[in-house]
Amino acid sequence: MVSLFRSKTPRRTGLAALLAAGLAAPPAGAAPPAQPPAQPTAQQPASPPASQPGLLSGLRSGDRYLSLVLASAHFGTASHLRSLTPGLTYGRTWAIPNSRFDWFAEAGVFRNSYAEVSPVALAGVRYDLGRVGPAEIYFGGGAGLAYYRQLAPVLRKQYGIPNLGGFIPVAMLSLTAQVGRLEYRLTTVPAGRDSRAIFNLSVAIHY
Repeated sequence: MVSLFRSKTPRRTGLAALLAAGLAAPPAGAAPPAQPPAQPTAQQPASPPASQPGLLSGLRSGDRYLSLVLASAHFGTASHLRSLTPGLTYGRTWAIPNSRFDWFAEAGVFRNSYAEVSPVALAGVRYDLGRVGPAEIYFGGGAGLAYYRQLAPVLRKQYGIPNLGGFIPVAMLSLTAQVGRLEYRLTTVPAGRDSRAIFNLSVAIHY
């Protein structure tokens, strides 16, 4: 059956819908809604200034070493001097910043060519000559003290070299080849009346 009565709810026309949408929209030129304030971010602490390199700064890896003294060769020498001169020393190197030079210091004990147990202490400098194959080549020199009970009075008498209870000043030049942690060193010291030249061979391990 078709109803003869119309609904009392008025039907919204298209024009009314447009007017309603216009009333809901914000007026032209109105400012956009305010945004919530941004949360402050934590400030990273400033890095401390880099320290300036000092004389003994910039230590190289493997700057400590143990050296095994093997033997000595005497040229033009009397037969009483011994070639077997075993010993053990402890040493350390320091890289001089921005250069190819190292400081070194070394001390230990060995059996000298007069068959005496001889404490020794040396300090000096070495220069990095460069690489030859797998080996880094160094040339160095140093000075220090060593114990020579028999030689000390002879040097004092002939050359006026002082001694302190048998300890005499010594000097050396060395040529070193370092391959990884192993170092092979040939050292020469000033010769005396008993020989024209003296060379010593030693092997060191760096750690």
